[in-house]
Parts: sequence; structure tokens; C-alpha cells
Amino acid sequence: MDIKKQYFDGLKSHIEHAYDTQLETIKAMAKLFADTAINGGVVQLFGINHGEEFVNELNFRAGGLAPFHGIKLVDLVLNGVCGGTVIDNGEVLQSDAYLDKLLDLYKLDPRDCYVIVSEKGVEPLVTAFAKKVKAHGHKLVGVVNKKTYERLSGCLDDKLGNYCDLMLDLCAEDPDVALHLGDTPIGQYGSTIGNVMAQMITAEGYAYYRSLGKEAPVLLSANVKGADKHNDSLTDPYEGRVR
Repeated sequence: MDIKKQYFDGLKSHIEHAYDTQLETIKAMAKLFADTAINGGVVQLFGINHGEEFVNELNFRAGGLAPFHGIKLVDLVLNGVCGGTVIDNGEVLQSDAYLDKLLDLYKLDPRDCYVIVSEKGVEPLVTAFAKKVKAHGHKLVGVVNKKTYERLSGCLDDKLGNYCDLMLDLCAEDPDVALHLGDTPIGQYGSTIGNVMAQMITAEGYAYYRSLGKEAPVLLSANVKGADKHNDSLTDPYEGRVR
């Protein structure tokens, strides 16, 4: 079989499985996000490792919705809190040592809800963050790869799922390998499936706004005339809490 077709067929099958099994969760997420925004809150997105791709797919994208904000580990470096090595070698994930310093960089609000994206869902920083979110009474969505999460979390008392109001499964294999060329595993599906589901969340969010008779806060591409003014009109009221 042609390797391109083999990959495409495999990806198509995984995306269809994600649609069949995760649609109701996606609809619930879209409703939560829209209700949060309607009530003046922001959807705070935090992803680690490849989970940052899911965040980037939702956060300030043309054609996406405005009330999202990315909490990013790189901001620790950009603001001089720590050196890049702490991020690159994964040290930052192994405790909650940097959690408060990270959150102090942003304008967070009691009306916000949170999304934490971690394929494993068991990293100490992830569980500490989730615990803090729930301690302050926020709604929390976890995004994990269920097969990986269940393999690693089965014997653990502290894990992301303990704190989540909703859990979305990235629906990839464990390990996430798309193809084998001889004995060599190559490629993956998880990131692409996650990006597709993020776009589904945007679409369902738009539909939910319309069902309420409200205009959805859709961002325009910078290539569109008047886009900057339009986008600023959506984000300026948040006074730096988004983007």
C-alpha cells in the first residue's frame, strides 16, 4: 500500500472514532466555554509538551472565538523567572515549584474556566495546577490520551481526572505510532486528532451562540480589511486577559 494513503486512511479512521466517541464531550465543552465568556470570563488554556498544539489551535486564531487565553511555560523564561533549561529538560513539570510564579504573570479572574492538556495527565505540575483550579471553585476540563492516561495513572492517587468536570480523550494509540516502515515506527496521530477536535469545539461554540440568538465573537484574519479594528473590539474589553 502507498504509505501516504496508509497514513491518511489511519488518520481518517482515528478522527471518525474521535467524532463518534467524543462528540457529546465536545458539545459540553463548547457550551461551558461560551457560557463562561457570556458571563464575562475567559477560557484559560494550559498545555504541556504536544498539548501546547491543542492550546494554539484554540487561542487567538482567525476564524476562532475571542475569549481564550494561553498560559504558557515559555512565559516563565520570557519574564526572567527561570532559564530555558528548566523548561527544556522537563524539570518544571516535576513539582509545583513554578506554578504560582507562572500564574502570577497573568490577569486571572474568578469567572474564568480552565483547560489542562496533558497526554499523560499525571505530571506533578499538572495535578498541582488542577488541584488549585478546583480549590478556587473554577470549572476544569482535562484533555488526555485515555490509553496513555489509564496506563500511567491506574496506581496513582493524584491524577488530572480527579479534579475535572469534563475529560476529553485525544483517541490516539499508546504509544502514539502511525506507521511502521519495517521495524521502524514513524509518525503519530494524536496532535492532528487534537487539532481537529479543537476546531470542532470552535464550531460547536459558534452554533451554541447562535442558538441563544447571540453574535459569536469570531476573530477575523489579519488579511481581511478592518480585521484589526474588529478583533480589538472583541478583545479590548478584557483589558489584557486574552491574547
